[in-house]
Amino acid sequence: MSWFSILPEPLVFVETWVVRFFLFLGILSIGPWVLLIVYDAILYVFRTATYEVPYIGGRARHRPRPRVPSLSERPSGYPRRFSLTISGVPTPAEAIDTVGGLQKRGEKSGHERNGSATE
Repeated sequence: MSWFSILPEPLVFVETWVVRFFLFLGILSIGPWVLLIVYDAILYVFRTATYEVPYIGGRARHRPRPRVPSLSERPSGYPRRFSLTISGVPTPAEAIDTVGGLQKRGEKSGHERNGSATE
């Protein structure tokens, strides 16, 4: 290690512990994702393999073969629509109409709070 160190010989242990610390941080951040991917792969292989087993798997029960989820098609068969707009949010003109409609609805009702709040 002394050939590749930028620190003097008595401080090489500091560099060693810094390397170990950053390796630990890397494993801490990447490890859960690797475990999830491995779990997903094992689960998929298990489900695909048990499909073929008689009396247990889906073939014996006349079920369709398990498929990987699709990003372009919903489970119902309809295509997915990707959009950057938010549906259900009124435009400014529609929002003004809504406020006006609420005011008219308040005037029609027989509540005592129809006037301003300063009364």
